[in-house]
Amino acid sequence: MRQPVAAPAPAEELPEWTKDGEFPPISRNLPLYGKDPASGKHQLWVGRVVWQAVTATEIKMAIYGPFGRKMAVSDSVFRALFQIRNELESVENYDPPWRVLVQGARKDVWHVGHIVSRFPGDRAEILEVGRKATESVDVLAMLDAEDTPKWGLLEEQMKNCLEYFRTLEPGFAAEIPL
Repeated sequence: MRQPVAAPAPAEELPEWTKDGEFPPISRNLPLYGKDPASGKHQLWVGRVVWQAVTATEIKMAIYGPFGRKMAVSDSVFRALFQIRNELESVENYDPPWRVLVQGARKDVWHVGHIVSRFPGDRAEILEVGRKATESVDVLAMLDAEDTPKWGLLEEQMKNCLEYFRTLEPGFAAEIPL
């Protein structure tokens, strides 16, 4: 007797805002760390990110979590993530701030715009001061256990980026203090 074939899993329900884009949307789980609105306890959450190249030069992204939906429109996946993190990491909005535990939130990662990270900007370079950038990471990939200590707030990430480029060009962004 033949075994019944399982029905295929239903297609994921994508948000309404993805219906008009030129390119198909991409949806995946991502880890979040923050305070449970109900109990006040800090815990790890499974959030969802949906992003789409709406046109050949514009990315729309939303992150869904216990805080609701946060959206951004930008020219790259990295910059859209940056904008959403800026809101989630603001102590004016959330105290303590939410953490998006992905490779694009590492202190030593920045979207420089090299060939590997051009549009849609879903890859970013690892910038270690004093070393040439030769590696890139998937911006929305979950942090590995050994990379968790490399996670940083936006301020730390921007500081590392400035330090990196100032070692190459001492006057780089001199008007921005470290």
